Amino acid sequence: QGSAMTTHHHAAILHHTQEREERGPHEAHHPSLLEHEHLAMVGEEVVDETDLSMLDRVNKGVQAEEVIGYLTSELSEDMSCRSLPGAITLFACFIVSCLMAEEPTLNYSTRSLLSEIMTEDANFAYIPGSQFQRDLGADQDVGMKVLENANTRQDVHSWFRLGFFPLFQGSFAQDEPVDSNASVMQWEYLSAIGGVRLSQELAPLEECRSPGLAKALANFDSCSPAFHFRSTPLSPHLPDILAREVKEEDPVRWFYFSEDWATIEARIDDTLRPNSTWLQRRQSESVRAAVPLYNPELHTITVVYAEFFFARSGKQWVRVLAPTLKLQVYYKLIHIVVDVVCLALVLHIFLLEVKEVHVITKEAKKQKIKPFNAIFLHFTQFWNVVDCMCIIGFAVLVLQWVRHIQNAQTLHDMLTGEAFGRRTMNGTEMEKEAELGALLDQVESSLRHQMTVAYVRSVCLFLVPLRMFKAFSAQARLSILTRTFAVCAVDVFHFLLIFFTLFMSWAVAGIVLFGSSIEEFADFERAMNTCLRVVLGEIVWYEVREEAGPIVAGLWLWTFCFVNSLVVLNMLLAIIMDAYSEVKSSVGTHSETLPQQAWETYTCWRARQAGQRLSGKEVLHALEAKHLPGDLMITPASFCDLVPGLSKEQAEEVLIGSLQDADDLESSTHSISGVIKMTGAVDTRVKAMNRNLTLLMGHSVASSKGAASGPVTCDTVLDAVAALAENLQDYQRSTTERLVRMEEIFNAATDQGRTYSGIGLSQRDFAKSRSKSRGEGGDKLRKLDAHPTAKSSALPSGPWTKGLPSCIVSGCCES
Repeated sequence: QGSAMTTHHHAAILHHTQEREERGPHEAHHPSLLEHEHLAMVGEEVVDETDLSMLDRVNKGVQAEEVIGYLTSELSEDMSCRSLPGAITLFACFIVSCLMAEEPTLNYSTRSLLSEIMTEDANFAYIPGSQFQRDLGADQDVGMKVLENANTRQDVHSWFRLGFFPLFQGSFAQDEPVDSNASVMQWEYLSAIGGVRLSQELAPLEECRSPGLAKALANFDSCSPAFHFRSTPLSPHLPDILAREVKEEDPVRWFYFSEDWATIEARIDDTLRPNSTWLQRRQSESVRAAVPLYNPELHTITVVYAEFFFARSGKQWVRVLAPTLKLQVYYKLIHIVVDVVCLALVLHIFLLEVKEVHVITKEAKKQKIKPFNAIFLHFTQFWNVVDCMCIIGFAVLVLQWVRHIQNAQTLHDMLTGEAFGRRTMNGTEMEKEAELGALLDQVESSLRHQMTVAYVRSVCLFLVPLRMFKAFSAQARLSILTRTFAVCAVDVFHFLLIFFTLFMSWAVAGIVLFGSSIEEFADFERAMNTCLRVVLGEIVWYEVREEAGPIVAGLWLWTFCFVNSLVVLNMLLAIIMDAYSEVKSSVGTHSETLPQQAWETYTCWRARQAGQRLSGKEVLHALEAKHLPGDLMITPASFCDLVPGLSKEQAEEVLIGSLQDADDLESSTHSISGVIKMTGAVDTRVKAMNRNLTLLMGHSVASSKGAASGPVTCDTVLDAVAALAENLQDYQRSTTERLVRMEEIFNAATDQGRTYSGIGLSQRDFAKSRSKSRGEGGDKLRKLDAHPTAKSSALPSGPWTKGLPSCIVSGCCES
């Protein structure tokens, strides 16, 4: 029966096609159900115009708005492809410039060397003639402690006297040449300059929390505020030390390498002994030593910082840092070349923005709009903001970099002056103090400015890839990542609110449970970092188990890993994958890859140079100048008439691309969650249709056989469907006019009936036919209501309705 219906359907199409050709294209005729290309009855084939070739569809015509939209997108993609080489070149050159400017390998090697020397080789607590010395066979006394063993103020004094200052013993010479044998081997490429500055940072004093108890038990007249001191300083970092400049009111002592050792040793004892007047017990917060070193091989200056923090808990924290500063910024030609290329590319971006602003201003004046409003609207767009930020960021970087070069030159001039022309400083005590203080201040100021340059450079390192993403955004396949971020941004924001709430709860719980005994949970910042490492897979099981026991530690760690690592992070992946699937499905089948687009841009450029092709901008401007209505159908012939000089091949190419873009835009895009929702909706509608069909066929069987005996079964329903299909064939063969009336009735039926009639249709075609039939069906029904006789004659009748109750037929018509 299905094959017979299909054969009849094809014959009916051929018959009506012949009738339409006999009547002619201009003769009016009544539309029939079979003439709707996107409609078909159940069991029949769907006739879709997409089965035709692209060239046939182009010859039928393409809407003008689709052509203009396609040309606009092609221009955007062409500009994106042209700007991509410049964006990639800027990114590559800026990466090379950053690496050559910072030279992290040399800086790290110098810093690690000096840190190891200060922590491992600066020994103290010497024991003459010890058994350990005899076991080693050493001729000299052996220090039994290193820097990390300095836990009291007596140890601080001993370390500076016996460990820190003797490291520079090769520099302690007066005017005679320095003995090379007296120099420590670690200083082979480093030379101490001038001397050492020892400064002390003081804390404010106030009344103790319990003055009577403090006086009676500790003999404390005043105390320092507890919040002023760091009980657990973080790992050594340079910004903190450079941020705390030496103030004029801070006590400072100077030790010059031009002095003899006896003078230096006496000054150390007078400065750092626990009972000295310089080191204040109640008010001293930290003691910092700073000594400049010069490396002739690298032409760099390094400042060694050794700082002790005196926490009010009794703990002493020590930090050793050795930042390095280059005295010659440019010493390789490749560094100059990449910086010049970066500057030229940024200037090119700036000139393009100035040109766009000029064009926007002219257009605003033509349209009688305030230029400021038009420019403001232009720069509120995201990618234009990126361009503006990139220009501003590089402008700030250039200014800071010029100042950095000036600072390096100033340091070079100071070291080549009379004060530091030799390894020993000459002059009076005040002159030495002024010269060495000015050198250290200049070095610290240059280091602070070098950090500012590093921060600005880091910001630019994020702006330059955004420039590349701007070029990617116009390419369908390259923009998948950026569009995925845009689609999932809202969901990720709400996810992060929940994630950080849970994350901070476990971090604070770790501080409460383990903070008093484990360094990783000693404060909030360390606890957050530790929890982040646990999320990423680093387990701290043994540390927390030893301090809190297996039960408490297991509950904390297992619940944290289960909730944050297994559940929450997988939810984040699900959100991103859902957005990615939606964006990925929106990429049309006709979207070009980057190599294809690059080749197309090149071939089009070659054709334009040869005069065989018009540019996309010329074609677009010619169409926009005509002010064509959006629904105007453009064929290749009319396209060539509208655009002078346009070849037929290029016209067909543009129209085919317009059709392909229109097909891609109209194709449905679904995410994973959207597909699940649609699947549920389809299942619900299928079940509802099943119930309605069973009820309808049950009434049909009852009317044709007199009365239904027992419940309706699948066999009776199938028999009724077969009989109904056979009657429908006879009815379709007898008359076409009744099919037209039946179409009007079905178009005006309820949403459930329209859903049933839309089985087998694509989403786009069914939506179009439904919206069209709503208006036409409503007009015809209103005419039937005005003429009752016509309404009664419009009721369907015939052999196929014999099995249906009259109430159902009349009810469908009235609805």
